[in-house]
Amino acid sequence: MDRALAAFAGIAVVVVLMPGADTVLVLNASLRDGTRAGIVTATGVVCGPVLWGALAGLGVAVILGRNPLASALIAAAGGIYLCHLAIRSFAAARTSWRTAADIDTAPDDAPHGGTTVTHFLTGLTTNVLNPKIGVFYLSVMPALFIGRPVTVWLGALLGLVHAAFGIVFLTGVSAMSGLARRRLGRPHNRAFLESICGLCLLGFGVYALGQASAAVAGAAPAREQSVVFGLDDRQAQRGTHLDPQPGDARRT
Repeated sequence: MDRALAAFAGIAVVVVLMPGADTVLVLNASLRDGTRAGIVTATGVVCGPVLWGALAGLGVAVILGRNPLASALIAAAGGIYLCHLAIRSFAAARTSWRTAADIDTAPDDAPHGGTTVTHFLTGLTTNVLNPKIGVFYLSVMPALFIGRPVTVWLGALLGLVHAAFGIVFLTGVSAMSGLARRRLGRPHNRAFLESICGLCLLGFGVYALGQASAAVAGAAPAREQSVVFGLDDRQAQRGTHLDPQPGDARRT
C-alpha cells in the first residue's frame, strides 16, 4: 500500500508539473486580479482531482472509459468553456488597450473584476470538465492497486495527494504572477499578457473540441460495426435452425 501511494505521488508530481489549461488559468487570474485571486482559482482547480478520484472509486471513470460518446461530450463542454474564458480574456485585453491612453502613466494594481466565488468556480469547472483526469485515475489506480478494491475513500485519498502537490505548484505560479503584475501593471503590458493567456486558453479549447470530435467520429463506425456483427450472428443462428439435418434427408 505504501509503495503504491509513493508511486502514485511520483506520477502526480509529473502530471502537476506538465503545463496545461489549469496553469494558464491561474496565471491569468493572478495577472488580472492579483495573487489572492490566483490562489482562490488554484484552490478550485485542485478540488477537481479529489472529486475525480472519488468518482473513479464509484466506477464513473470506468463508464467514461467504456463510453467514448459520454467522454467526448464532457471534453466538448470543457473545450467550449475554455473558448469562453479565452473570449473573456480577449475582451479584457481590448478594454485595457482602449483605456491605456488615459491611465498609462502609472501601474494599475486594482482588481479588474471577478469575485472569490467566481474564481473558485472557474478553477473547479475547468478541471472537472477535463475527462482526461478521470481517464488518468482509471488507468493508474488499477495498475498500482492490483488485487485490492478501489473504494471511494481510496480514490479521494489519492485525489488529496494529487491536490496537495497541485496547490503547492499553483500557489507558486500565483505568487510569481502577482510579482509580475506589480512590475507589468501598465494597461499596455496587461493587455499583452491577457492576449497571450487568451491565445493559450483558446488553443487548449480548440484542442479539446478536436479530441471530442475525433472520439465521436471513431465511436460511430464502431457502433455500426457492432450492429452489423449482431445481425450476422442472428442470421447465422437462424441458418442453423433452418438447415436440414443429414438424418432428415435420409428419412425422406
